[in-house]
Amino acid sequence: MALPRRPILIVLGSIVALVLLFALAIPLFLNADAFRTRIETALTTSLGRKVTLGKLELSVLSGNLVDQNAAIADDPAFSTQPFLQASNVKIGIKMIPLIFSREIHITGFAIDSPKITLLRAANGTWNYSSIGRAQQNTAANKESSTLIPNLTVGDVTISNGQLTVGTVPAPGMAVTPRRTYDQLNLEAKDFSFQKSFPFTASAHLPGDGTVSLKGNAGPINPHDASLTSFDAHLEAKHIDPLAAGFVESTSGVTGSIEAIDVQANWNGQQLHVHNLEVDSPELTLIRDNKPTTAAPPPPAPNSNNMLSTLTADRLQIKDGTITITSPGQAIASVYEQLNAELTNVSPTSSSPFKLSAQIPGGGSLTGDGTAGPMNQASAVATPLNAHIAISHLDLATSGVVGPGAGISGIANLDLKAVSDGKNLNANVFTNVQGLQVVKNGAPSPKPVQVQLTALQNVQALSGQLQSAVITIGKAIVNVAGTYQTSGATTALNLVVNTKAASIDELQAFLPSVGVHLPSGSRLQGGTLTTNLNVTGAVGAPIVSGPVRIDNTNLAGFDLGSKLGPLSSLAGIKSGSGTAIQSLSANVAINGGNVRTDNVSVVVPSIGSATGAGTISAAGALNYNTVLKLTGVLGGASGKGGSAVGAGGIAGQLMGMIPGGAVGGSAGKVIGNYAGAALRNGVPVAIGGTTSNPTFTPNMGGIVNSASTPPKKGAAKPSQNSTDPLSNALGGLLKPH
Repeated sequence: MALPRRPILIVLGSIVALVLLFALAIPLFLNADAFRTRIETALTTSLGRKVTLGKLELSVLSGNLVDQNAAIADDPAFSTQPFLQASNVKIGIKMIPLIFSREIHITGFAIDSPKITLLRAANGTWNYSSIGRAQQNTAANKESSTLIPNLTVGDVTISNGQLTVGTVPAPGMAVTPRRTYDQLNLEAKDFSFQKSFPFTASAHLPGDGTVSLKGNAGPINPHDASLTSFDAHLEAKHIDPLAAGFVESTSGVTGSIEAIDVQANWNGQQLHVHNLEVDSPELTLIRDNKPTTAAPPPPAPNSNNMLSTLTADRLQIKDGTITITSPGQAIASVYEQLNAELTNVSPTSSSPFKLSAQIPGGGSLTGDGTAGPMNQASAVATPLNAHIAISHLDLATSGVVGPGAGISGIANLDLKAVSDGKNLNANVFTNVQGLQVVKNGAPSPKPVQVQLTALQNVQALSGQLQSAVITIGKAIVNVAGTYQTSGATTALNLVVNTKAASIDELQAFLPSVGVHLPSGSRLQGGTLTTNLNVTGAVGAPIVSGPVRIDNTNLAGFDLGSKLGPLSSLAGIKSGSGTAIQSLSANVAINGGNVRTDNVSVVVPSIGSATGAGTISAAGALNYNTVLKLTGVLGGASGKGGSAVGAGGIAGQLMGMIPGGAVGGSAGKVIGNYAGAALRNGVPVAIGGTTSNPTFTPNMGGIVNSASTPPKKGAAKPSQNSTDPLSNALGGLLKPH
């Protein structure tokens, strides 16, 4: 016969009530704080660090001892402040042994909102390295073994913690900022000093990023806890590498990374990365371009420096954007769609890599080769053997040349570079379309090929341009010398020379280097020979040295017609161009302004000229020359040909005077007088611009040259002849 339900419920309710009453009454007769010293001693022995607890209270329902003020001391070699400090710690215990036998068996720890400080010494030792060393002393562990059987607890959790990471600098070194990671959550199951245990961890990074970690760790290394092995999978998102402490402020790197995914393991001696993937980084690199002292060689693999032991199956960057800027660079260079892969990474050998990117201006870059072993102290000191191919490289925006250099053009480039970490040997071949070399130049309509070899000290940023061959058609220009980069400036010390280079080949390239001919004219035939020194900064070079042109024709420009009456005096015939037998000068170019000294020009149909002058950056001419006419020189000898004799000169001069006519001895006197003046040379001022030059004979100079005593036996001019002669020569004053 079934029992009535109501009595059964009453009985069960009474039992539950008695149990609850008993549980609530336990703290009344059981002083939980009495166990505090035993627990502190056991934990201090287990960790090898002084552990202090506040007043303990018993929560029977949760099965915990509750502490409101716990702390773990730091290694005294690092700090006198606590390594860990928490205002709320729950210590899980087995209730039956506690109630009936007054024995404590710890089953876990739940630590809420702790503050943890991790410090690293200059030698690589961490302040948590010494945790657990006391476990080697079996006798000392007797009390610990009683409270924590087999040194194992079921569950250790940390929630909403704050982790501060910093370094202890060596004496005399600067203190680096500490970084704090909050919202730290960690859980370790079946935690033990003596065997492996699973764990999960997560935290909020400075700069609003997140990181999570999952894997297995242990057993705890009894000599150095930092050498405890682990196997873990790390995922980080929305990372600011500078704020998060992944890079130092001195690196010049800022920006963000969308995600990082790493699968790695550490065996206490070597860190092995199975795969590291950096997804969508958007970083800015500021190059200070300052020389530095030689970087130390890569350190020998050392367990105190985990990264120095790094081996990796694959390191990968996907879809990155890198912005590169330098001091004084107005527009940054942005490289997009960057993809790179480095495989078989080793701390003692080189590793193969490949990369690709879209470069500024819409071009592309591909590369492969080997790099390594990695030098953590200085990335540029990492040995390298690379082959880089670049298409459609915009020289003005890519950052390849310094800011303000005035160099522009679109290049296809093939680079082979080999570096031992100290010196980099580069072999470059490039074809450039629309090359412009100086600020006041114009793009060359003719392609230019450059093949060069250079040796650069990667730390000092100094280099030697061992040879550079610039080919324009069949013309060859050779360049060699040295350079030094410091900040925004690269100083040059180069020699540029050509030997009898074809002007027909160079013609189209001349505007690129700032050489502008008279409007509608062009050089045809002949050769160019130079030996120029190029010094100063890339953006404002100083060019000096001799220049010589031989046997060319300035088509489309008739110099004879520009000389006006002088053409008639010398019997110069008009034509469609000007044949130049030779032109030589010492050139000095500074800031776009050109000065030429020791100018010497021979034009067979006209004569020869010497002088000096300047061309402004805007193309304005200011020259003073002395012109010796071929016809006059021939006439002085008294021989035939097209030479103009004294009588002929007199006739032409008097013909310039309205109503003027002269003959006999008077004409001979005037002719001899004028002939002597013209034979000494006609001062001619050249003005206007390079595209439209003007030529103005100087009257005062002619009269002064005529004061030279005539040859013996020559007739002296009469007093009356001065005015007619002056009037006649005055006709030469007009600009033409």
